[in-house]
Amino acid sequence: MTRLTILAAAMIGVAGAAQAAPSDVNAQAFYADATALQKRGIGALFDKRTKLLTTQMKDAGARSRAANLAATSAGNPIYCVPESARRGMGAQQVITILGRLSESERRSLTLMEAWKRALAREYPCR
Repeated sequence: MTRLTILAAAMIGVAGAAQAAPSDVNAQAFYADATALQKRGIGALFDKRTKLLTTQMKDAGARSRAANLAATSAGNPIYCVPESARRGMGAQQVITILGRLSESERRSLTLMEAWKRALAREYPCR
């Protein structure tokens, strides 16, 4: 390959990666990293993955909320979180809720898709 072809291929790869949202990571990979960090206890604060996982989860939460608001406006909400649970979730609760999905589900979904599915199971609309 010529240098120009290699450079063009690299630029296309970088452009595609730049468009991906933080929550487009594989849900099982996220879950595995999160549970590994959880086992480290206080040592997780000093792990370089903590900031990345936090960013990924915040993005998944924001995108899931936006999708739920749009669905609710259309009259078909995805999930219905009770007022008492709207204070926010800690890392332990996030891991627990994601852990209720099967590993095969997490392997086939992005973090954002898995989070929406997990919230729909945890907080169904009745």
